Order: sequence, then C-alpha cells, then structure tokens
Amino acid sequence: MQPQRILEAHRQACLAQLSPADGVILLLHDTTVLDYSGLDVKELGQVGNGHGRGLYAHNTLAVRRSDRQVLGLMNQILHQRGNTPKGEKRAARQARKDSESRLWRDAAANVPALPEGVVAIDISDRGSDISEYLDYEVNHNRSFIVRSQHNRVLLPEELPTTGKLHAHLRGLEPRFEYEIVVDESRTPRRMTLAWSKVTIVLPRQKRGEHGEGPLELVGLIVREKNPLDPKHPMEWILLTNLPVENVADALQVVKDYAWRWMIEEYHKAMKTGCGIEELQLTTGHGLKNAIALLSVLAMHILRLRCMARDEKLKDQPAVTIEDEVKVRLAAKTAQEKNWRTMSVWSYYIALAKLGGYVANPRKRPPGWLTLWRGNIRLNDMAEGVRILGKDV
Repeated sequence: MQPQRILEAHRQACLAQLSPADGVILLLHDTTVLDYSGLDVKELGQVGNGHGRGLYAHNTLAVRRSDRQVLGLMNQILHQRGNTPKGEKRAARQARKDSESRLWRDAAANVPALPEGVVAIDISDRGSDISEYLDYEVNHNRSFIVRSQHNRVLLPEELPTTGKLHAHLRGLEPRFEYEIVVDESRTPRRMTLAWSKVTIVLPRQKRGEHGEGPLELVGLIVREKNPLDPKHPMEWILLTNLPVENVADALQVVKDYAWRWMIEEYHKAMKTGCGIEELQLTTGHGLKNAIALLSVLAMHILRLRCMARDEKLKDQPAVTIEDEVKVRLAAKTAQEKNWRTMSVWSYYIALAKLGGYVANPRKRPPGWLTLWRGNIRLNDMAEGVRILGKDV
C-alpha cells in the first residue's frame, strides 16, 4: 500500500460530494511540522532549527463556502528537507528541487480538477507570500487570497507618495466599518476596511521560478479602530486576484480568508487528537502510510466536530453522517431511546464521553484527545459487533 493510494480514495470521496450547485470551494493551504526526532528512519529530514528530524506535511483542506462544511483533504505533500551545504550560493539554493518554497505552488498544481461549475479559491497565510507562488497562481488562472508578509515594491507611477505596498494600504481612507468578536472574551472590536488595485513588481534577482511580472492584484487592509491593545492592534493585509469593486466584494474576501483558521484546527486534530507524532514505526514506507491513514481519520473527527457546533446541522440525525452500527452503539451507551433520531450533537457528546469527557459542554467543549479516544473505543466496539455477527 502507498500513502497516495490511501489519500486518493479519500480525495475521490470528497470530489463525489461536489456539484455545480456548490458554487465556491475554499482550498485552505498550510504546512505543519511532524517531529520524529526519536526515530531512526533514513527518509526523515531536518525540521525546526535543524537539530530535529521529521517531515513537513503540506495539507490542502476543502471547505464549501455556502454552508461552511469541511469536505475533506484534497492534497497532502510530505516533504523531506535536505541538508543545506554550508556557504551554498543563491543560485544553487534556488535550483534545489527540495526547496520548501515550492510546496505552495506544487500543492495548488496537484489539486484535482473540480466538477464543471465549481470554482476554487486558494487561501493561505503569510508563509505563501512568495513571488513564485503568486506568479504561478496568476499565470495559471487560479483565484487566490494570500495574507501579505513582504512589503513589496509597487509601480512608481501608481503611487506619488510611496512605492511600498504596506505603506500605501495603511494610508488609504477606510471605506467601511464593522464589528467582530474574535476571542472568548466576546468583546466586540471595531474594524475598518479599505482596498485598492495594486501592481506588484517582482524581484529582479529571482527568488524561485517566476516570470518578470508585474502582477496586477487587489490589496485589502483590515485594521482595528481604537484597538483594545494599542501595542498589538489587529491588522490583516491581504492580496488577491479576485474582483473587488464594492464593499460586498471586499467583505467576501475577508470572510473567505477568515476560514483559514480551520486548517489550524485540522493540524490540532492530527497531532493532539490522533497523536500522529507519536508513531514508532521504523521504516519510511510504514511511517508515511500511517501518516496518510491518520490524516484521513483526523479529517473525520474534524468534520464531526464542525457539524456538532453548527446550529443549522447539530440537530440532524447522526445516522446521516456516520456508520449505523456506531450510531446504535453510541445511542445505547448514552441511553438514547431511538438511535434513528439521535442528533449529531448527542452523538458527538456520547463519543467524547467514551473518551473520558466529563465536563459541561456549555462551559468547556470536548477536546481533541477525548474525541480521538472515544472514536477508537467506539470503532473497537463496532468491529466486535461485526465479528460476532450479532445485533446491537
């Protein structure tokens, strides 16, 4: 078995859920470190500051914009960082096939073709603000939203006062104000929104594989007005090639980017929940197969948690999203009278309790570890029922 075969089966299941009626799919990209410093496996590379050993997992998560549902893992690249020779020249460094800057471009390139009528938007954080990636997205007609990291040079004739992206956007007059709640304090924050068409000049000394440019994009800035913490005000500077003609367009770009946090939750499900870094396999082949399998299982736990926390979906029957035997077992342990009407929320709490959850869900929702332990226990129970051939 190869890891790509495991992931391909999951990916085909994701694609099967799509139809033209879905409209827009958000593809969330990010890289996480899988640290296996305690393992003696030759296929591992440097991680962190170079003293650790492991792999970089670059994941692409699909979320449907219309109902905010996580569809699944569209792509995963396991990257082994090579040893960089001391004193390596820039040209040699850029020519390396194992350059991590190429993960963003390769991830977008490896996303399978979506059904006709379904539009994909690539969404990524500051680490993807790479000339090579931006150039690839524009020249391959892909839609994207990237959080800006580099204060890039703009065409001088466009800007009479400054030639830099961040200064230009920060100098714009706000076009709209709105309130958001971003943390557990539930304190509303007042945000301002502004945007402008910008033309980015790509570096003369190429950093990766990209053309000469320039790139015509839209820059947006979201800033906190009268920040709660003046030393650390909230601010997003975004770059996109989506059309932004009015406030509604600009707000949609910001809302789409805000879903990027979901891939952070997925990485927590992989690590804290599934314990993906606790694997003790001794071969690269076995390790990569286990990573692929746990990555799919982590996605299953993430989808369940998202649905259980969605007010529109939490009350639907759990049997519509989960195996019937598992729902019947969960209902029995939770003393539900009718397993057919057991809700997604009730199933979610029953699963967590099987994993040791005892807190009040209104005060502290189940954590990743209890959900994972409950899932393992319920799977074992379901497998036992199937082997014995008995009814629940």
